[in-house]
Parts: sequence; structure tokens; C-alpha cells
Amino acid sequence: MDTCQVIVVAGRWGAGKTHWIRQQLATQSWQEALFYACPGYGAMGVDLVRMGYLYPRLQVLPTISLEKCWNTLPKEGQFFLEVGYHLDVHRLQLPVASVKRVAIATPQETEFCHWADEVIEPAVSLPAIAPTLPELWQVELTGQVFDPPSLDELLLELTEGAYGQVQRLKGIFELPDGQAFAVDFCLGLGEIEYTNLNVPPWLEGRPQRWSGLELIGYHLDKAAVRELIADAVLSDTVLAQYQVHYRTQVEAEG
Repeated sequence: MDTCQVIVVAGRWGAGKTHWIRQQLATQSWQEALFYACPGYGAMGVDLVRMGYLYPRLQVLPTISLEKCWNTLPKEGQFFLEVGYHLDVHRLQLPVASVKRVAIATPQETEFCHWADEVIEPAVSLPAIAPTLPELWQVELTGQVFDPPSLDELLLELTEGAYGQVQRLKGIFELPDGQAFAVDFCLGLGEIEYTNLNVPPWLEGRPQRWSGLELIGYHLDKAAVRELIADAVLSDTVLAQYQVHYRTQVEAEG
């Protein structure tokens, strides 16, 4: 390959865009440069951070400006560009050469099917398409550590509709044992999925690595969710007590 191949993946929320990209990455030899970006979510976001943790050799690019992404690409390799559901694929400014457009969509989603070079049907049945797009809401949680039972209650109430019609939930959360994990939920697809991010335990002060929550839905009660988050996070005093306990455990095991 003498040029960088750009693979643009589009589809509505929950279609399986990130899952499809992960399947492609699982087949790579990693002998060439591999890149990932997800425009529409700012400089940071759950997918950007999670992909970086899961694939340390993957070069994750912040997407404040797609033009900057194109300027940083090398002459060889593959660039997976995941398009947020709320962006118009027909208005994306893409390089002219070596672009493959992949849509994860049903035949009824003609806006994606007409745009794509390849259409892949979602692996699961999704809720009916609503006449209006759901809202995307992001909350950065960097430095916040959650009480596990309170976090479980928070996620359960969010996914069961206590604070609005949540269609999709993604998050990266920190726990008092120093570990971080990712959460993924899509309406109609069963239970919440938890993924341990296998990062070094953070047991001294508040974690300085990014964490956050992303909700896609209708009529989200943001003020109430913020209060719920505030009630679920640990105070400095309680966090310090937990960290002393877990540091003692680590020292004893070592």
C-alpha cells in the first residue's frame, strides 16, 4: 500500500460502527500504521479514549478539525473514520483518493445506502427510526471516582428511563480500587456491557486520565442527572481512605 487508505464508517446510533471497526482491527497484523478518529465528539470522547486503551498501538486522533487529521496522516497505513450519527455524511469533506465508504445500515436507511460503497446490515434489530434525531449530551468526569453501589444505581436508573428516554449510553468510570472501566448500553440490545480497560491502578489522589459519560436520547433531565452523579462520587476524605486500603493490599501482595 503506497497511500493511506481512509475507511469511513457511518450509521445511526447503536448500529455497530465501533464494533465493526474493532472487528477489522482484530484482523490486522499491526505492521502498518493504523489510525482512528470519531468526528463530532470534540477533542475527547468515550470511543476515542476506549479505543486508545484497548489498542495501544492504534493512533487515536482528536477530531476538532478533520483537516488537521488529513494533514497528520502518513503516506501509508489505514485510517478508520467513525462518523457520529448526528453528522450529515453527504457534507463530510473527504480526501479524493483511497476512500472507502462503509454504512452499517438497513435497506430502509437510504441516506446511508446511497452514500456508501458497501452496506452492512446491523447484527441486531434496532428500535424504529424516530422522526427527529435524539440529543447527544456529554459530561466530563475526569478526577471523579465513584462509589460502586451508587454507580450501579445511577446506570440502572438512566437506562430504565428515570431521567429521560435514553437510547444509548457510553461511559468511562473510575473506581476506588484504582481501576477504570467502560460501559456501553443500547436500547433494545439487552443488558449493560462492562469492559475493564486494563489500565494501571490510580491509587494516589484523583485520577488525571480522562473519564466521562455520553447519553443519546430524548427529554434528558440534565440537572437531575448531574445531581445523581454528584451523589455517587466519593469525597476527598473517603477516596483517600479507600486508596490507603488498596495501596496496603498491593504492598502485601507484592
